[in-house]
Amino acid sequence: MSVLRQINPNIIALDEKTLEAERRSYHTFFDVHVVETRDGYILIEEGDYGELPMHLIDQIVYTATGKMADEF
Repeated sequence: MSVLRQINPNIIALDEKTLEAERRSYHTFFDVHVVETRDGYILIEEGDYGELPMHLIDQIVYTATGKMADEF
């Protein structure tokens, strides 16, 4: 008997946003956060918003550290 597994679309969406955050992190000095919202997941780059409000901090599910550096 084979077992059918259903793929959870929320996990796929999270994986896609995580990969997108990692790709963006190579082109910024700032951390890129994956934030869970009612409608799904969004990316927020700290440089876009300055200090993040607490309600966003509480919804962060993944952070990719900015990988650009000023040092040569």
